[in-house]
Amino acid sequence: METAKRKEQLLHLAESLIRQKGYAAFSYDDLSKHLGISKASIHYHFDKKESLGLAVQEQIYQRLVDFSLKMQDSEDSLEARFVQFCQLQSEQLADNEICPISSLHADFELLPETMRQRVQEISHFELTILHDMITLNAADRSSETESYTIALAMLSAIKGAIQYHRVRGEDSLTDTWRGLTRLLIKQ
Repeated sequence: METAKRKEQLLHLAESLIRQKGYAAFSYDDLSKHLGISKASIHYHFDKKESLGLAVQEQIYQRLVDFSLKMQDSEDSLEARFVQFCQLQSEQLADNEICPISSLHADFELLPETMRQRVQEISHFELTILHDMITLNAADRSSETESYTIALAMLSAIKGAIQYHRVRGEDSLTDTWRGLTRLLIKQ
């Protein structure tokens, strides 16, 4: 298999395992068995698990950057942009998976220092994207603190809904997005 394609497979599978089990609970052995390759083949692309973890974080960050740039050019309403943000948070998820950033939060104390720093940066950026959406739409731009607080509450609710969906199933994500959108528009 082509080297770039194998690396992409490893990144995709590693992110999926992080969403399912957490960073600390998966190993190169899991990757090896799932892809039917040797651990040496994995080490060829990622010398250690930390390198793989950082590459997954970069992949997550890049999705956020792409989304942020798309939103900067968007003339959509706040409601439409918020729905797109919610979809971004859940689009990569399969059954029984949670947000990879939330999963890394749960494993925070177990992460190597480089990954801790990166997850903090990504978390801050994710919150900034939502904050900027809300601030851009706010009639009264004087209350940065209030729009930050709203963004933090909304992001926490989104992350919680994804986690709750893992247990509850059904269409709880869509119901949550609808409820949050109504609250956001009323603010």
